Amino acid sequence: MPRRHGDTEIHKRCPSSARCLCDSVAGFNMTNSELASILKGIGEMLEIKGDNPFKIRSYYRAAQVIEDLAEDINGVRRADRLLSLPGIGEGIAKKIVELLDTGRLKYCDELQKEIPQGLLDMLRIPGMGPKTVKLVSERLKIKDIDALETAARAQKLRALPRLGAKIEENILRGIEFLRRSGGRMLLGKALPMAERIAAQLRMVKGTETVEPAGSLRRRRETIGDIDLLAVSTDPEALMGAFVSMSDVKRIIAQGTTKSSVLYGDPGVQIDLRVVDRDSFGAALQYFTGSKEHNIRLREIASKKGLKLNEYGVFRFEAGLGAPASLGAPASLPARRAT
Repeated sequence: MPRRHGDTEIHKRCPSSARCLCDSVAGFNMTNSELASILKGIGEMLEIKGDNPFKIRSYYRAAQVIEDLAEDINGVRRADRLLSLPGIGEGIAKKIVELLDTGRLKYCDELQKEIPQGLLDMLRIPGMGPKTVKLVSERLKIKDIDALETAARAQKLRALPRLGAKIEENILRGIEFLRRSGGRMLLGKALPMAERIAAQLRMVKGTETVEPAGSLRRRRETIGDIDLLAVSTDPEALMGAFVSMSDVKRIIAQGTTKSSVLYGDPGVQIDLRVVDRDSFGAALQYFTGSKEHNIRLREIASKKGLKLNEYGVFRFEAGLGAPASLGAPASLPARRAT
């Protein structure tokens, strides 16, 4: 049975130590980031399965388009404009509607059942993308992290196409990092790294601000990914500087509003998002989290007839959105739920 937070159903099909690609929250409007994450997860699972390359690219493309969208996807759906978005065809549009209406997607759940959980867990290893997971699964019949580690220590990975000794060593370091810290680094290491990167990016022409978000801003003892939020009049220049940093090991994604890289050794994922100046406060609150904190704020907004997302608080009347105030007391990031 799904657990509940207040009146909101939180769908969690696998333990926190596993990689779950179809998790969602029903009961409130799904945000662009939540929706994009699920579509990207579908693309990853299709890639591991070796599905049609065009189909795989279509889900990655849809995820990127929605992540980069400068307006709430729920508003686009209400205006019946989903098919006007680049790369969104009828098939994916129907799945978006199902997600927005129910908070779940049957197709995603079915895909996740088809793929061994051990393969999905490998995606948590720094540097292990779906192509590499598929490769080691097909060539070496590896189905979980333990088997991957055994093969790497026996130097079997380096003989595979596109890998080699260096990548094999990085995978071993990534596994060690994952086992030692659950894929999380200490705040004392993550905070100076994030502040150094933010200071470097603030020097890029057109950049107005770059601030840490996520669990880092909440000052959790350990940090998974590092989230940075920025305002810039030249997002392309900022993203170009971000993905070109000297310690970037791999570019995971690069867009005009969001880019992700694997940084340092063994590799931590850093996400950089650029938002409009007027949305920065709402976006900083949303991307700081925690998930439970955001759910509670959505509950408060819903009871007041308001809509809350990463763009702000809105009151919808006659199908039109107008800025509104939530009226909730301020909460320091470090005091929010984990």
